[in-house]
Amino acid sequence: MPAPPPAPFHPFPILPARLLILSGVSVVLVWLLGQVTTVPPLAESFRKVASLAFSVSVVCLAVVVLMQYRRQFLWRVSRKLLLSYVFLGFVPVALVIVFASATAVIVHGNTASYLFNDGLQDLKQEALQMATTAATDIGSDLVKSEVVLLGQYKSHLANDSLLRALSLAVVPVAGGTGPVATAGDWKHLAVPPANVPVWARTEPSVKLLAMVSNVAAASQDRLLLVRATAPLPGRRHAVVLDLPLDSDAAALVDEITGVRLRGIEINQQTTGQEVTAQPLTGLTSAMADGDDNGAAATGFTLLRRTVMFLDFTEWDSGINGRVSLSLDAPIGRLMKRLSEAQGMQLQGQLLYLVLAALGVLLLIVQGVALFFGVGLGRQITSAVDELFVGSERVQQGDFAHRIRIDSKDQLGDLAESFNRMSGSIKHLLHVQREKQRLDDEIRIAFDIQQSLLPETPPPFRGLSIAGLYVPAREVGGDYYDFFELGPRQLGVLVADVSGKGTSAALYMAELKGLMLALSHLERSPKALLARVNRLLTDHLDNRSFITMTYAVIDLEARTLTHARAGHTPLIVASQEDVEVIVPDGMVLGLQLPGAADRFELILEEHTRPIIAGDVIVLYTDGITEAIDVTGDLFTDAALSRVVSAHHTLDAGGIRDRVLREVSAFVGDAEPYDDMTMVVVKVEGFE
Repeated sequence: MPAPPPAPFHPFPILPARLLILSGVSVVLVWLLGQVTTVPPLAESFRKVASLAFSVSVVCLAVVVLMQYRRQFLWRVSRKLLLSYVFLGFVPVALVIVFASATAVIVHGNTASYLFNDGLQDLKQEALQMATTAATDIGSDLVKSEVVLLGQYKSHLANDSLLRALSLAVVPVAGGTGPVATAGDWKHLAVPPANVPVWARTEPSVKLLAMVSNVAAASQDRLLLVRATAPLPGRRHAVVLDLPLDSDAAALVDEITGVRLRGIEINQQTTGQEVTAQPLTGLTSAMADGDDNGAAATGFTLLRRTVMFLDFTEWDSGINGRVSLSLDAPIGRLMKRLSEAQGMQLQGQLLYLVLAALGVLLLIVQGVALFFGVGLGRQITSAVDELFVGSERVQQGDFAHRIRIDSKDQLGDLAESFNRMSGSIKHLLHVQREKQRLDDEIRIAFDIQQSLLPETPPPFRGLSIAGLYVPAREVGGDYYDFFELGPRQLGVLVADVSGKGTSAALYMAELKGLMLALSHLERSPKALLARVNRLLTDHLDNRSFITMTYAVIDLEARTLTHARAGHTPLIVASQEDVEVIVPDGMVLGLQLPGAADRFELILEEHTRPIIAGDVIVLYTDGITEAIDVTGDLFTDAALSRVVSAHHTLDAGGIRDRVLREVSAFVGDAEPYDDMTMVVVKVEGFE
């Protein structure tokens, strides 16, 4: 399924987008100007500010876009898992690599600085030793100064041809006007020192000095040199030895330590003079020309280049300053030199192999983790996609769709649960359809039953008639009806069909049809019930039967004739007493051998006279067998008492009193059966 559509987003009206456009255009314009002419310093500064603004705007705009579209980007679970794997897998590894790289850079820089400083100290000690030896050889005899200095110089050249720029001189202390004797070319300075300052007069010493070069008369370039001083006896003269840090000295230190000096930059202030930050041209050019790895130097320099800082001394004032040295110390050559110094060449090679093996192992582990991470991520996302597709199919009504996830984990259990849920929904829908069908049947049965019952009692002169039907559920099995048999004769029927629902309603319809047809043919209730029984026996199923009381009220003869087919008694209440009439009879429709003949033998017809004021009550067992919360029955006797107590009322009033008493008796108990009753009161005979 596609991701949800993004919300409308217009980036350019916001501030980061405007800043991006303005800064980008500014950078392009300055670059185009630089292609045509020399860019002034102010424009270059503007370009740097615009470049910084461009970078900031790109970051801000990226954050804004990410916040705007993060829901669309992270909608797929696979992207979330990939992002979480990046945070959990790659970010820690990247942090470890950064930490290890920073540590390696620091260790490499400190090691290279230590080795270079150690080699520089060797040069200082050698220079101090030569100056001290020359001062001892000269002693107090200044005449042989030149011979001694020349001998020292030639001896040095014979032993170490690399330091060709070595220069010596015997100069007076404060107050002198120039050197007494010199040896070497002294090309690194315009003139040898004229005298020895106060701070260097007493004891032999060696210092790193910064001096003005003699490349040109107006040059302000400065160079570093090692200067050793050794006072002669009497402290009136001293031997001064200069060893410039040029390419030869750098090559000698490189040979000793494996660290190559690439450049020198003096950027400190001394007494009354500000030294500009510029490399020493002589050294820098010499080193560049002699670098056999110049191409490699322009590449990866993380563990190759480093910078160290040294203190230097101003010759005239003795004030210290700081100088930065650019060193070239490839990690391989550095480790090789350290191994050689410790006599561990083989161990060093093994160390390299171990480091390489660890690096390869790290890559393998990370690759395996990535492989399994991607595999697990695809397994999870495919399961989620299956669940999503399955839910969509179920939403569309395809409850037969099943999710296929073979993994034996929580996702597999979830798929099985989803499939069971789909089956349950399908079953529930089937149950719902079945229930709907039953509800429709009940509604049809209810409509049939309501159509069978008379809407209102018939208007019959001399009689007050009231009917009552209260079903316990939607559709009941009770039935009552009235049949006008003549101007002064009324047939009254109350029946109870066993069972509920549509079948009971259909049997009631069949019974109504029979009664409508036979009530005008048979005036005797016994004969009528006998014929109805014979007809119903062939049509009712063996589990159904009907109870019924049928009475004929003849106002002309002033008689009440009725027969009872297994039904409840008939009550007649007058001013004097209440009579409960229970003639013999059995139910209709029994499908038993000989049941039809026995029905007619048992059935009894009862006739009694009636007078004005008599109340005739026909009812079903739902009235007398109503149950209260304790399980007690209302009974026929209770019904008789209620009818007798209110026999002076009309039929409707008696009906309402009976219903009120039964409802009060039942209380909060559930209805047990349908309540049906017909009340007929004889008002008169005229």
